[in-house]
Amino acid sequence: MVKEEKFTLSQWRGIRGMSKADLSRKTGITERTISSYESDVYSLRKANYDRLDELAKALHVSVNDIFLNPTSENPKFPIEQPV
Repeated sequence: MVKEEKFTLSQWRGIRGMSKADLSRKTGITERTISSYESDVYSLRKANYDRLDELAKALHVSVNDIFLNPTSENPKFPIEQPV
């Protein structure tokens, strides 16, 4: 059975080499809201689907790719992120 790696929104941003400001410019979502989504998974889960879709498109992933289940482990390797 192959386990698919899941990444947090913050980690996807790091993988794509994007800062919060970059992601904000691409999506029209404020840096403060992005910070909220990255620090509080429940805030991300309550987000409007259109916002999630914008984030996913900007990161070149599916909406499902930016969600971790409450029981999911975070990936075990660090990802360098622009501030």
